[in-house]
Amino acid sequence: MKILLIRLSAIGDVIHALPVAKATRERYPDAEITWIVEDKAKDLLIGNPNIDNIIILPKEEWKKEFRNQKWSTLKKAQNFFKKLKRQQFDIALDVHGLFKSALTAYLSGAKRKVGPANGREGSTLFYQQKVKLPTAEIHQIDRNLQIAHGIDVKADTVAFDITLLPEEEKRVAQLLEEFSINDRKRLVTINPYTSWSSKNWLDQRWAEVADNLIRDLNCEVIFTGSPADRAGVIKIIDLMEERAHNLAGRTDLKELAGIYDKADLFIGCDTGPMHLAVAMATPVIALFGPTNPITHGPYGENNIVLSSESKCKCCWKRVCQHNKECMKAISVDQLLKAVNLMLRSGS
Repeated sequence: MKILLIRLSAIGDVIHALPVAKATRERYPDAEITWIVEDKAKDLLIGNPNIDNIIILPKEEWKKEFRNQKWSTLKKAQNFFKKLKRQQFDIALDVHGLFKSALTAYLSGAKRKVGPANGREGSTLFYQQKVKLPTAEIHQIDRNLQIAHGIDVKADTVAFDITLLPEEEKRVAQLLEEFSINDRKRLVTINPYTSWSSKNWLDQRWAEVADNLIRDLNCEVIFTGSPADRAGVIKIIDLMEERAHNLAGRTDLKELAGIYDKADLFIGCDTGPMHLAVAMATPVIALFGPTNPITHGPYGENNIVLSSESKCKCCWKRVCQHNKECMKAISVDQLLKAVNLMLRSGS
């Protein structure tokens, strides 16, 4: 049997779909499992024991080229899907549930195309089988596993199986050695920024928390983030009195997973790296405002979510219209109490 799993983006969402690959492998141990994904999140899949093949959908590349080379770009896309169709998939399981992913399932030519009954953007038009989901709010991981029920896949446990290659392990060790980080102090990673300005906390507060971790709790602190976050992290470190380390923009996703695997605690907001820390079984403290922690919070019981009772919380706005009231209502003291609880319990 040849199975195509479709979850194209983003980083956190791809992490949320990884347990589907594990459960599919357990249900169909002899199947050839292929995952189609966009370039940004592909590293998460490399080395995963539950996935035989990875196909990159070059959507962003096509978008850029289409502006000036419409005909040649359409030919490229046509050739891509012709090649995909030649794989002769038995099943295409779309856990993404958008037009682009459902169209991918349709153009794959799979004999059986399965997706969520509540898919958006007209996606359900492309499915032969539509999986009904609970009306109650459930976490995205549980939602994805519910969709997998459509191909008789059920998960007894949730596992991500993000696997570092030897060269990635070596790179992680080199980065920690560069910062002179060893086992004598507890290691706390902070990822202060997200792709939505509305989800970000305040730089000064991050600086206060990091100073407290280093000065009062005898921790090493590493700030992580994307290349675009590096300047912001420098600003936070400049506000500090103690010495912290800046890894923003210096790791790929698998190396970042390795850093989180070595950490005693992760602190951040609703972003892909937070979910990556969860996948590496690192305890997480997450700050939530405009998004819903029930559906998109850190999965499992080994974590703490801090949020306010602001009336405008869970608005799902990328840019805040209310002066970030929901995020500002989370205080430094609240976060430090959660940190002390986590580090004291050792959980």
